[in-house]
Amino acid sequence: MASDFARYIANLRQSLFDEKLLDRHFLQLERLETNNEGYLEDVCADYFKDAAKFVGLMVPELQGHPYDAHSIESLLHRFKGMATGMGAIQVTHQIDCMREHLKRGDFEACKIALERIKQENEFLQFKLDNYFKLRKQAPPAEIEDQPEYGYMDTDSE
Repeated sequence: MASDFARYIANLRQSLFDEKLLDRHFLQLERLETNNEGYLEDVCADYFKDAAKFVGLMVPELQGHPYDAHSIESLLHRFKGMATGMGAIQVTHQIDCMREHLKRGDFEACKIALERIKQENEFLQFKLDNYFKLRKQAPPAEIEDQPEYGYMDTDSE
C-alpha cells in the first residue's frame, strides 16, 4: 500500500512535466534538494511570493496612459528570469506572449496576458502545493525509491 502511494506521488510529479507546467530547470532544483531537505519547497515558496510582487508591480503600469513600455519590459525580463529558473514553462510562455504584445504597443492585450500569467502561476502553485503536501505524507524511504521521471521533451525552448 505504501508503494502504491509512492507510485501515486511519482505519477502526480510526472504529470507536472507531461502537462508542460514544468521543465528540466525544476529537475535541477529538485536534485539540489537531496542534500538539503525542504530546499525545493522553499525555492517554490520564494518564487510564488516574488511572482505575486512582480504581478502587483505590473498592474499599475498597465492602468492607463502614459504607459511606460520600458518599465514594463524591465519587469517582464526579470520575471521571466525567475520563472525560467524555476522551470515554470507555461508562465514563461505567457510572459513571452505579453512581451510580444508590448513590442506591438498593444497594452489591452498586455492586460489580458497579465491575467493569463496570474492564472498560470496560481494553477502551478495549486499543483505544487498539492504535490508537496502528499510528498510529506509518504514515508521517506518510499519517496527516495521513486523512479527518475522528468521532462520528456528534448528541448522546447
